[in-house]
Amino acid sequence: MSIADDPQEAGARRGSMGLPAVRIHPSNLRALAGMSVAIIVRLLREGLVVRALAWPGLLTALSMFISASVTIAWRSNPVIYVSDASVVEPLKAADFQVFVVDDPEATLKDGRAERAVWREGDKLVLGVTWGGSLSYKAESVLRNLTNERWRLEVPAPQKRRRDNVELRPVTGLLAGVVALLFTLYGVVIGAGSLYRDRSSGVLESDLALPVPRWIHAAARIVALAAVLGPALIVSLFIVDGLLPIYRLYHWMFAGFFAAVLGGTLGVVLMARANSVRGFSGPLSQALMVSMGLISLGYWSPAVGRFLPLMSLGSSFSGNAASLWIVPVAVLIAAVVSVDFHRRELV
Repeated sequence: MSIADDPQEAGARRGSMGLPAVRIHPSNLRALAGMSVAIIVRLLREGLVVRALAWPGLLTALSMFISASVTIAWRSNPVIYVSDASVVEPLKAADFQVFVVDDPEATLKDGRAERAVWREGDKLVLGVTWGGSLSYKAESVLRNLTNERWRLEVPAPQKRRRDNVELRPVTGLLAGVVALLFTLYGVVIGAGSLYRDRSSGVLESDLALPVPRWIHAAARIVALAAVLGPALIVSLFIVDGLLPIYRLYHWMFAGFFAAVLGGTLGVVLMARANSVRGFSGPLSQALMVSMGLISLGYWSPAVGRFLPLMSLGSSFSGNAASLWIVPVAVLIAAVVSVDFHRRELV
């Protein structure tokens, strides 16, 4: 149905199943773009929405920063690796736990030790990867032990590795929690924006425009994707800057479609609800359905990885989302738009 279509003529073209005859016309696409921009502007004017979108990444980064600060402040592991037996007793007298190994330098560079002492020719070398009082204490012991020349060596930090097997569960959990938060925010924003527009009369004025009704739903889905997507990506990049996330782009992919489909659920359940029911009923239903689908994806990853929203649950179980979720998501958006076309929204 084009912009110039008369509503009565459009109703006459309904199929035998009662579905509206929907046609994609260039003018409809222009109307879709314009309405999407208008909804995006309305969403970004809401301070609560902006704070909600910024909060997951900032909260995760702040938590990691506080944890690192506490670790730095309280870290006190008096262990030192040496290869020279002459330094063992003086270090033990200074309350160090001394371990004699063949190659303390390699132990230090492999990240298995914070301090090590070895000889290079006629010189003692104190190598540290962590400063602080214990390193200075070891330095003082070695100064008192010998008059030989020595140097404090700080090896270059290890290069970040995304394939660190030990950190995969931790980084995956962090990325999954951020994606889950954005999915729940999508549900709330999708349902809340439609309820607000319906209550304030904005939706009624929008529906009076000479455009097909399906455009209103499609525009809301496009607006949700435009608002949630960049916020999710930036949040994951912030976390990745502090702690490398294994399969970062897989989490972005699954999280983006989960967030958009969560918002779509909020829109469709709010559209199908009578305004007398208020906001809490459809919202709680959308949240329950979203969490239920994510849980199903976690318990059945072989199926969940092919479906949006469920693919987020399958990602938690270690199964990356399939590219098939893209056409499935487009199909769901089309069905929601057609369903919205049939609603009276009163």
